[in-house]
Amino acid sequence: MKSTIDPRRQRELVRLLERMGLEQSTLERVNSAGFDWLLIDQALVHPSFSNDYNNDQLEFVGDSVLRLSVSLFLKERYGDRKVGHLAALRSHLVSDKTLAEIASIYELQKYVVVSNAARNDPQALRSLLADALEALMAALYIATCDLAYIRKWLDPHMQHFAESLLAIPALGNYKVALQELTQGRWKRLPEYRNVDGVNNLFCVEVWFDDRCWGKGQGKSIKAAQQEAAAIALQQMSQL
Repeated sequence: MKSTIDPRRQRELVRLLERMGLEQSTLERVNSAGFDWLLIDQALVHPSFSNDYNNDQLEFVGDSVLRLSVSLFLKERYGDRKVGHLAALRSHLVSDKTLAEIASIYELQKYVVVSNAARNDPQALRSLLADALEALMAALYIATCDLAYIRKWLDPHMQHFAESLLAIPALGNYKVALQELTQGRWKRLPEYRNVDGVNNLFCVEVWFDDRCWGKGQGKSIKAAQQEAAAIALQQMSQL
């Protein structure tokens, strides 16, 4: 188990947090309060690299930190909506797909320590980035006991994705929206087919008129179906 962090690694992590909008003055303030940089480092170590020093447990905590942050964001911005609508929005905002997109914006893959095999597996990259981002949220919260250090950079992304979801029929429920589209235009329903998944992820294809219109993956069949439907909806809407 590590006890100190390499100064070069700490400088890398400082640059990452500054890129995420945490100003140097803020970092200096938390540093003076005994900020734990080891936690930030550990949040970005994939289990494939180390068995005893990795982000598994931080990712577990980060899942709750993420859901609380997003729940507060939704309550503040969309508090006039019903709880069911907020829950539907949240399910998409906390998905691996959304998290991986945010992680890519900050080029988190450059900072994650991972085995060569895992790094070169494009199928696993999205889950790796999503888990690392959740772990980083946990590390920031544990180190500061303040969600402000997370929401400062997370809220703008949530606003962007929420607005995109609200512009889609059925409040981002792509399966329902796709069903409405195919029934309305062609009086038929799409077909979802389970295919072999990878890295403990489910994989689903959506077919219509003997053609595969979308392929999705997720930690559940439902999540994989939603992603496949989203891809199909985008393509079929252009017809």
